[in-house]
Amino acid sequence: MATATGNLQNPPWNTFDQAFHSQPEALTRLTEALPGLLDRHAGKDADRLVVFGIGASHAAAHVLVAGLTARGLPCDLLTGADFTEAQVRPGTAYLGISQSGRSVEIVRALSAVPAESRMSVVNRVPSPVADLTPRHLWLGDVADSRVSTVGYTATALALALLAEHLTDGVDEERWRGFGERLATVTRRREAANRVAADLLAAGHADLVSSGAGLAAAEGGSLLLREGLGMPAASFDTRSYLHGFMDSAGPGTVHLIVNRGTEALLARQLADHGATVHLLGTTPIEYGGAGPLHQTSLPGLTDAELSIAASVFLQMVVQEVCASTGRRPEDPVFTRLDTKVGSAA
Repeated sequence: MATATGNLQNPPWNTFDQAFHSQPEALTRLTEALPGLLDRHAGKDADRLVVFGIGASHAAAHVLVAGLTARGLPCDLLTGADFTEAQVRPGTAYLGISQSGRSVEIVRALSAVPAESRMSVVNRVPSPVADLTPRHLWLGDVADSRVSTVGYTATALALALLAEHLTDGVDEERWRGFGERLATVTRRREAANRVAADLLAAGHADLVSSGAGLAAAEGGSLLLREGLGMPAASFDTRSYLHGFMDSAGPGTVHLIVNRGTEALLARQLADHGATVHLLGTTPIEYGGAGPLHQTSLPGLTDAELSIAASVFLQMVVQEVCASTGRRPEDPVFTRLDTKVGSAA
């Protein structure tokens, strides 16, 4: 059935809560399946990678970019909206990320690239993006919610493994235990409720991190906007220190994913009276009197922390909705000109 714009409707959505609770099983299944798929589909024949992603896919892509650049492989992240054939370069692979496989910008960007240089990460197969990329990494049609939950975390997980595959090789043994480590996040419900209360009082939030953590910050700001209708923005840590933090003060709320480089920022904000919620693997020392709250998720790598922080923020959305009666899956705008027709 087509909409007024000619775009086909997505498959039926799960509710936000249904998709949230499906994550442990879905992500565990992916950690078992992805290594074999990577060996078949994701090549190591390029000196540089250009990544196309938009919306939640753009956010998740920070996990890949951080993983590759930390290991010495150049990687650029674009939305694809302004990409043209004139920008194609030799020795470069082009990766499109689209959960639906129908994102207009990704289809157009990949179409400008030679077929042999294309790769993709998709959830829906068949789809236009999958059809354009014989080397596609398929997430297995995980059943997502309208405001992305398991679709987002599955994408981020796949991109974390892809970064390892393209460089040092996938640490399969460690990833097999990720589901168990992720379970510790869902036991932080009280902390999520405290964040929710502060968000309801403030009505807005800034989310800040660096490296792979930027995926959780950017994805989290989108989550709050789509799921709660709440103004939220994401920033990288260094840019925030260079001036974006200057609007902070009593009444503002800041969610920071600490990769070990965010302690100074968190202390400064709290000292200035801003409410700070810090998620990280190790607590920081703070002797001030400001409102600094810490949630520790020990034993996680940067990529794992980013995914875990995203799950925590999904819990925050659940807690806000429980207080307000809002349903995150209720649409606000009809998406116009964002999807192309499904594959035949």
